[in-house]
Amino acid sequence: MCTALTLTSKDGFHFFGRNMDIEYSFNQSVMFVPRNFEWENNVSGESNKTKYALLGMGTLVDNHPLLADGMNEKGLACAGLNFLGFAHYEDHSIDGKVNLAPYNLILWILSNFESVSEVKSAIEEVNLVNKAFSSSLPVPTLHWMIYDKNDEAIVVEVTAERFAVLDNKIGVLTNQPTFDWHIINLNQYMALSPTQPEVTTWHKQQLEPIGSGLGLKGLPGDFYPSSRFVRSAFLKSHAAFLDTKESTISEFFHILNNVAPIGGSVITKDGKNFVSLYSSCMCLEDGVYYYTTYNNNQINAIDMFHENLDGHEIKVFEYKDTQSINFQN
Repeated sequence: MCTALTLTSKDGFHFFGRNMDIEYSFNQSVMFVPRNFEWENNVSGESNKTKYALLGMGTLVDNHPLLADGMNEKGLACAGLNFLGFAHYEDHSIDGKVNLAPYNLILWILSNFESVSEVKSAIEEVNLVNKAFSSSLPVPTLHWMIYDKNDEAIVVEVTAERFAVLDNKIGVLTNQPTFDWHIINLNQYMALSPTQPEVTTWHKQQLEPIGSGLGLKGLPGDFYPSSRFVRSAFLKSHAAFLDTKESTISEFFHILNNVAPIGGSVITKDGKNFVSLYSSCMCLEDGVYYYTTYNNNQINAIDMFHENLDGHEIKVFEYKDTQSINFQN
């Protein structure tokens, strides 16, 4: 379970981020990857270099960045979300294609392209291969959302039926089923409104709202992927406090918090708790990665442009997971 989101402030800043909903920690931390960093394509064995510097959340294994989400210096961002039961990868490489393992797609996109339009032109040459990184790291079942500071977004889904590149005009992604299904499902909720319904009369009986919020009667409140999609789409589309960069960051985390499972609300068959391990929010103009964690809801921030973009080593930042409280007296 995961939710990805976009939001734009009225003063022109574009934000992208996600909830990472999962039942375990994967040794995650924010990583800065400089230009010209060499990484190995685990499928082809070829050596690649990053054209653009990037910053994102993931785990570093044998000096190889396995990214869950991130952005590059040009303002292009990407996140991988679970697509259980639908994701399908090829068993073998295909000649003439860019053969990649699914866990390397984010790294390939962010290190090579400046915009969604560039990705759209190149992505259909990709063949995703069912090859694990190691015996202890199985192949993830993912689909991806890609966003840029031009406010363009797409979803990439590979199923047994098709390799789909879909325009994302709502700026939200959750999990299964396919993205086009979620868009059709939104039509059921188009009567929802943040305003109160008018007083009306049924036969001789006058009816009027008691309390506030009746316009949202029927908005799903559970954590199922389709419900989180509807809730995120509605809240994003009606967000009120977007005047400044700072207020938009606050709104971004408020929306993500509204679709974040908490301990005891979603329990796996193994008796483990699904929670939002972390929530991220990236400012694509400033190159700043903001995040909170399940145990620490203080916003932490890392600025890509405070680092040496032409450096030679990956820099891993401490994952701040201990609650930080600001005492005022």
